[in-house]
Amino acid sequence: MGFCHKNPNMKSIAITTLYFLLTSMSFSQQRPPFSEKTVGFEDRFFLPYTKGEVVRKINGPQMPVFDQICSIITAWDSIAPPQGIKVACYSIDNSLEIYFLPYLFEDGTRFASEGGPHLSIYLNDPLQMFGSTIAPGIFLCPQKTATFHGYPIYQNDHQEVTIVCKKKIPFFISVSQEEYLKALIVKEEKNEQKNSPPDNQVQLQKMEQTYQKLLKIDKEAAHEFKQQMVEFTDKENVQKIDLVSMLKNELSGLTLDEKKRPAYYGGASAMEEYHNASGLVPYENRENADALVRPNPALMDGSMKSKAQLLVICWSVGSSSTDSDKPRLYSEGRKGFHLADNLMSKFYHDQTIWSNIFGICN
Repeated sequence: MGFCHKNPNMKSIAITTLYFLLTSMSFSQQRPPFSEKTVGFEDRFFLPYTKGEVVRKINGPQMPVFDQICSIITAWDSIAPPQGIKVACYSIDNSLEIYFLPYLFEDGTRFASEGGPHLSIYLNDPLQMFGSTIAPGIFLCPQKTATFHGYPIYQNDHQEVTIVCKKKIPFFISVSQEEYLKALIVKEEKNEQKNSPPDNQVQLQKMEQTYQKLLKIDKEAAHEFKQQMVEFTDKENVQKIDLVSMLKNELSGLTLDEKKRPAYYGGASAMEEYHNASGLVPYENRENADALVRPNPALMDGSMKSKAQLLVICWSVGSSSTDSDKPRLYSEGRKGFHLADNLMSKFYHDQTIWSNIFGICN
């Protein structure tokens, strides 16, 4: 019975191995031979058939995981070895950057473009799920827009990101109105301490001394300086807005139920419409506002810091100012610089490669 139990798996492995061998052979037959033939496009000369190189500079605390990911990527048959592009893999702290850089030919020299499509993978860094910080540790809730090989794609206020985590828990935790206002008060108190101007009274005393000296030398100049003193005093009085007190008053004005309600943010328009300093939108009007959230702390297990618990993936492909973070929409062809864009888009759609990468996650 033991032999019969193992046999189907052995057969499955053999079939899978044969499939990848045939796929690799098929691709190698489709690729044109390597050559240094130049192709002109938009006043530049490219080398779409040249044999490229792979550069790996992986270091830092996440080196073991990033090395695994790079090995999977660089084994992809479309870039093993690269043709027409240089593949560059760099890691900095918790991020891995993968660049596809097309080769050009100018003045008898072959060189890789300084810029090109790239992929960023952030490891165990929940803050990369979000865009701008609204208050310390608090963000606008990203909105789900699509899926990427079974994992969700979210749009934050900067770009689209794919979030890969195998824990069946929410990525985001809602923030109450009280939590948000308290965090904002702490932030503004720190800003006041950091940016507190010199004592205005001291400045006025120094200005008065200067005025008295000018009176003895040049009365006309003293009169002009006196006008500047008045303007300075008026300006300081206008600009002196006690934001901390305004926020504290806003918090104290909420009922217990209102304090516990989820916070929704409307920005400057909400400040103007509802006459507040926080940008909060009343809960009953939340349809036209963004929920405020923070990352779920349960996403990260402190005892597994060296493991891949969370991947946040983002892209830059093509020349579109609105869709470069969405390789699934790429349609700019493969000529010139777009050779690298097209290849990165193809990489985006390769189910097998991404299944292998996702397999690293715990």
